[in-house]
Amino acid sequence: MVEMVKADFRFARAVPMMSLLILIITTQMVPTGTQATNNPLTQLNPSSGDWDQYHNYTAINDLLLDLNTSHPSLVEVFSIGESHWGKSIYCTRLTNENLTYEKPEVFFVGYHHARELISAELPLYFIVSAVENYDKNLVVNRMLDLVEIYVVVALNVDAFDVAPSNEWQRKNVHPIDEDEDGLFDEDPPDDEDGDGFIENLVAWDGTQYSTVRWEGVDDDGDGSLNEDWLGGVDLNRNYGYEWNSSASSGSPHPSAEDYRGPEPFSEPETRALRDLVLQHEFEYAISFHSGAENIVYPWGYTSQPTQHDQIFREVAGNLSLLVGGAPYYQAGSWYTTSGVFDDWMYGARGIFAFTCEIYTDHTAWHHEPGPEPNTFWERGVSQFFNPNPLMIETTVSKWMPVFFYIANRTINERGEDLNLDGKVDIHDLAMAAHAFGSRLGHSRWLFIADMNQDGRIDIRDIALIAKNFGDEV
Repeated sequence: MVEMVKADFRFARAVPMMSLLILIITTQMVPTGTQATNNPLTQLNPSSGDWDQYHNYTAINDLLLDLNTSHPSLVEVFSIGESHWGKSIYCTRLTNENLTYEKPEVFFVGYHHARELISAELPLYFIVSAVENYDKNLVVNRMLDLVEIYVVVALNVDAFDVAPSNEWQRKNVHPIDEDEDGLFDEDPPDDEDGDGFIENLVAWDGTQYSTVRWEGVDDDGDGSLNEDWLGGVDLNRNYGYEWNSSASSGSPHPSAEDYRGPEPFSEPETRALRDLVLQHEFEYAISFHSGAENIVYPWGYTSQPTQHDQIFREVAGNLSLLVGGAPYYQAGSWYTTSGVFDDWMYGARGIFAFTCEIYTDHTAWHHEPGPEPNTFWERGVSQFFNPNPLMIETTVSKWMPVFFYIANRTINERGEDLNLDGKVDIHDLAMAAHAFGSRLGHSRWLFIADMNQDGRIDIRDIALIAKNFGDEV
């Protein structure tokens, strides 16, 4: 607070009251309609891509490579490694390559878990939207001119071929002999009644529910049903920070759906991501998932807070405001997890990392009587994790501000040139003054003028710009 008061005082000395009055008058220099045009919360409506259906591996890569070809100065698509089945894991780098000065770096990743298809649609939608709206939207321009944004749309790339046949699949396809019969992945669940769903037979003993079996047949003829699924390892329990901690999730047992793998970074997918991160200096990182609607941050392996808990709370709280009030809290206070992305990024690399769970539907579950008393068949897992294809664009649009906030926060930690003309001058102050007194959600609130990212435009934001008045970028 003392430093902020000093900043306010410096601004008061630099800009007398009469000058401030003139400054407010100059807000007329901001063109009519600029606020609406520059509001990153406005849906950007990309023309490329079919957003009423889920994209598979080929469709995602074709779309990214087309953007690389059509916008080579904004988009670079490159492989960071290969999956268990030898598929390339692509990363997309977004920035204006014509501007060659040093820029801060941020990172986003989707699709760790096979059944969470919507977690790949969001980063893909962002990439297409950002590229198509460059030179049309001031916030997009500022973001791509001043930041290098790295996006791995899908990490668990083999899973695109698995999810359609087993909607319960979570892990990657690392071959595992779960029933220890010398065979691998030979008895997965099956849609035995042909209704398009793989159902879970659940029993109720009067106090708790338990899984009896998944729908299917005895593919390997050993007398057991569905005991040896395809794969695998839970990629988001395979990172090398507190990998083997005694958390509530992160199992050492290969048959568990949260199996952590035989060792940290045992999987080619997590190794590829690790190697990318080690080559860069990312300041913020976001991982997208589904199955809930919330925002969580380290630590995940314990309920004890980090030394930067206040910063994590601030960022997560602002993200929450931008996406309509999603709950936010430390991951370990939700449930403890070992070997997760956020903990490794922060604990091993010093990166402020968050997980955004972007969708769930608790009404998706459907139940039918089972073959024995107190049993029932349960289905709806795909719909629990993913919206109807016709709602994909609505779902991902809601979470688009996450990208803009993270990029803008990174920029604001580096400079105050709001209109990107290469200098901090009266025009930048005018833009901030036009939004002066507004808060997040108000009609005059301007995303790029919220210099200290507290959700309101006030004297502190004006002071931060005035402090660097006259500087050239």
